[in-house]
Amino acid sequence: MERKRFLNSAGMLAAYAVFSYTEFNHKFFTRLFPPGDKKKIVNLSGTHLPFLSNSSQAIFPTYLNRTMTVKLKGHDVKVHALCTGTVAVKKNFFTKHGIGEFAKINILLDQYYTDYLPIWVWVIEHPDGLIVIDTGESTSIMDIDKYLKNESAFLRYQLRHACKFHVYQRDELNYQLNKISLKVEDVNLVILTHLHLDHTDGLKFFKNKEVIIGDYECNHPTNNMPSTMPVWFKPNKVNYRNNRIAVFDQAYSITESEDLLYIATPGHTHGHSSVVLKTDHFDIIFAGDTSYNQAQVITGELAGVNADYEKSTQTYQKILQYASVHKTIYLPSHDIRSGERLFNKEFLV
Repeated sequence: MERKRFLNSAGMLAAYAVFSYTEFNHKFFTRLFPPGDKKKIVNLSGTHLPFLSNSSQAIFPTYLNRTMTVKLKGHDVKVHALCTGTVAVKKNFFTKHGIGEFAKINILLDQYYTDYLPIWVWVIEHPDGLIVIDTGESTSIMDIDKYLKNESAFLRYQLRHACKFHVYQRDELNYQLNKISLKVEDVNLVILTHLHLDHTDGLKFFKNKEVIIGDYECNHPTNNMPSTMPVWFKPNKVNYRNNRIAVFDQAYSITESEDLLYIATPGHTHGHSSVVLKTDHFDIIFAGDTSYNQAQVITGELAGVNADYEKSTQTYQKILQYASVHKTIYLPSHDIRSGERLFNKEFLV
């Protein structure tokens, strides 16, 4: 407990220490883009992504659930993209601005949010059983101070000033599963890419189910909220093995047939993992928060919130190298086009 207080205090002192350095950037940025103004970036798909000031009226887009049927050893297998609510993040959260760790301070100083982005959960009707990748968000997040009352004031401040969530009860995973004629009780296995709350808050539905997470991520999480984890949470902590997959090398085989692999994709967190589904005709990478959209991997643009920028760059390079030799559909958890790319079978390279 004392160590946690010390770290929180140290974080606040560090923020004040560099404030004078970043305040100029903040004021300069504000003059360029006054409150209420809207700016756009264009990703490589041609989709405009607006950035809204705090005072702008929020727009809550609807992201449609999508289903695609793939072949696994000649058998039809359904893969579902389910949206469990939306989240808007600061522009500097989404895209790194600033040198080194100063980029993280610029997240809090930023006035502009992205449009509301989807919070995708992936469901595979695998022959070995129904598999869920990440668990999405819950309505509890709509009252951050109440939900995170057992976290430090500094962590609450960070989240409140970096993200805005929009989640109805009907968005939660149990309702989304019902929409595709599945039930929570049908799930055999839950796989977590990392321990951030928009990927773990749906764990409440899976008390008696097996949950797997990377050993390093579980033991050394980055910016997670421990008080939000269920008291019964005791996941199966897995380690990668060598010579299991091209390019990435290390992987943990989730299925006996080794058509579903858990691979290391560090950067967003130090222990972040992704899941590769090897179908008969192409591969799918369920990427978690490896990047916030596909364009970031292609252009090399980093997210400001990432724990290790160098590791993120290395992960991008591996993904592109893998996709150059294996037809690959790349699906980040907050990409506005992930559901459509799954449905349309759009490849990364």
